[in-house]
Amino acid sequence: GDCELSLLKYSDGDDVQHVFWHSSAHILGEALEMLFGGHLCIGPPIDDGGFYYDMATDKIVSADDFDRLQKLVASIVKEDQPFVRLELTKAEALELFAGNKYKEEIITQQIGDDEKTTAYRCGPLIDLCRGPHVPTTKKIEAFKVTKASARAA
Repeated sequence: GDCELSLLKYSDGDDVQHVFWHSSAHILGEALEMLFGGHLCIGPPIDDGGFYYDMATDKIVSADDFDRLQKLVASIVKEDQPFVRLELTKAEALELFAGNKYKEEIITQQIGDDEKTTAYRCGPLIDLCRGPHVPTTKKIEAFKVTKASARAA
């Protein structure tokens, strides 16, 4: 079919930066799962610039972990992993995220029984997501972990 292709730079504005931050959040989510296990919840970009990922884990993530996280992120970026869009039925999404009560709650509350949703795969990470994303992790050339916070479950 017909489409329009636009090549954009980071400096082209908020929409481009939003995609950059969003893709960066998925890379952070992949690294967090690999290092700490646990269950990811949401990982959006934020309006002021940057991003975060909520994660439930038994481990405390602190500034002492930033170097390990950044090294793992650098390897994920270097792997040039594609962001792959997946379309799922509600039942498929519930099966895929079985055991993650946060994802199950989102799916149950926000997706109708006859509706489909989307997820994106990036390396071993699959997460509920509307997108869009940069084509591959290699497009994220700058990444720095600056904060961690925790609260008791």
